[in-house]
Amino acid sequence: MNKTNQELYYERTPVLETERLILRPLTPDDAETAFIWHSDPRVNKFMSYPLYTDISQTVRWITEIVPVEEDIHWGIVLKESNKVVGMIAVFDIQNARMGDIGYRIHPEYWNMGITTEALKEVVRFIFENTEIERLNGRADVRNVASNKVMEKCGFIKEGTIRQGKMVSVYCDYNIYGMLREDYAKIN
Repeated sequence: MNKTNQELYYERTPVLETERLILRPLTPDDAETAFIWHSDPRVNKFMSYPLYTDISQTVRWITEIVPVEEDIHWGIVLKESNKVVGMIAVFDIQNARMGDIGYRIHPEYWNMGITTEALKEVVRFIFENTEIERLNGRADVRNVASNKVMEKCGFIKEGTIRQGKMVSVYCDYNIYGMLREDYAKIN
């Protein structure tokens, strides 16, 4: 019996846990909350993704787009409320050797250390449980919070791309990297 894309997504996305968070696969039940960060211009200010205008777009993203990608997408769930407040992903994985990191979080939960906590756990998982040797991060130079998250998690700023294309807009953005050996030095 062939497995559905949704079943394969659940299998390749392990549940991770931190002091305050559970990182788990997204489900259709998460669509209402996920729609908030997909449709909020504050969340997408520096990301250049099109804003969702209808919850059906979020349902489609969770049920049709996320499951067929080779990426690993986690919902960021607060243990105390069991509420999905954001997402974090390792994407564009190349030859099981290198991948990019990305995250989004509901504005109500900004400046609480949630993204940093989630990213540290994903980095730990990747370098302790996969063959990936390098993680990449990018952040618009104006997105001070995202730059700080990567630096707090041990990513090394490798340079700034001036007026480069990031997703669908041209802007100045910082490039961050972390190698398995960098991770080993800080842990």
